Order: sequence, then C-alpha cells, then structure tokens
Amino acid sequence: MSVEILNGATIVGFVEDEEAFNSWVKKCFATLYADQDGFDSDSNGVLDLEDFKSAMKRIMLVVANGLGLSPLQMILEDDSFLMKAVEWESTKLPLP
Repeated sequence: MSVEILNGATIVGFVEDEEAFNSWVKKCFATLYADQDGFDSDSNGVLDLEDFKSAMKRIMLVVANGLGLSPLQMILEDDSFLMKAVEWESTKLPLP
C-alpha cells in the first residue's frame, strides 16, 4: 500500500490511453477470470475480454466522475485499478 494523490482526470487519462488501459485489462482478465465464469453482459454464454473491458471502463469512469478534479490523497493497494492509473500518470509527467 502507498499514499498517493489523484483526481478524476488521472483515471480518465488512463482509460483514454487505449494501449495502457487494454494492457492492464488483459492482465486483470487473465488473472480474475481464468476459470471462465462470471457476469456475461452480451449473453453469449461466456465472459469474454470485451465484456470485462467494457465493465471496467464504466466502473473507472464512474469513479473518476465521483472524484472530480480536486486532488485527493488516498491509500491505494499496489495492484488496484486506481494505483495503475496513478502509475500511468507518473510516466506522463515531465522530469524536473
């Protein structure tokens, strides 16, 4: 765990970076749904990567909207989706 500062823009930026977001989603999907069970939003009989990606995108954007643009200090788990957004943002900041 670590203490980080983030806001809704941190999360939105991560979600909008298709390459970074897709890479994270694929890793999470492989870990969480290795047994092939779960919610099937398109009723095709399986929880596929696109179902998972769509759900995670909606969840993250709702969280971003709730946080707004004011910076917040939060304690984050190392592998949480919020931490991944913070790590992504740190790679985009200019070096001093």
